[in-house]
Amino acid sequence: KKVKLLRAAIAAHSKYQREAANGKGIDRHLMGLRLCLQAGESHGLFQEPVFGKSASFLLSTSGLFAGDNFVGTGFGAMYPDGYGINYLAGGKTLKFGVESKFESKVTSTREYGEFLKQALRDMRIAVEQTLPEDQRKVAAKL
Repeated sequence: KKVKLLRAAIAAHSKYQREAANGKGIDRHLMGLRLCLQAGESHGLFQEPVFGKSASFLLSTSGLFAGDNFVGTGFGAMYPDGYGINYLAGGKTLKFGVESKFESKVTSTREYGEFLKQALRDMRIAVEQTLPEDQRKVAAKL
């Protein structure tokens, strides 16, 4: 059941990622409307508290597409109590860059990284358990 849900989440994320890359992200139309405002103009929609909250991403992520080459990045948290995470899924590589602010009392880059590693390990175990025995041996070598 977990693997079925994981595969559905991957498919949904991939679809949304493609849509966002083609200018069809959930926030793109609102950004377009905001950019259409002339200097000094305003609209009530952009004053709504829910609009402000919708643009406050405590978890800000970005996918990188450089194959298996991942040297360094400059992606960071957008807010003092948030995280900035970039990720790269290459052919044989899965890498993450995790950033949070030292002065935050509610975030910890080290702790987040440990939880992320454990979640990835749990996913790997769940997926490998669905593989035929001969494929499990191959997967174990990766």
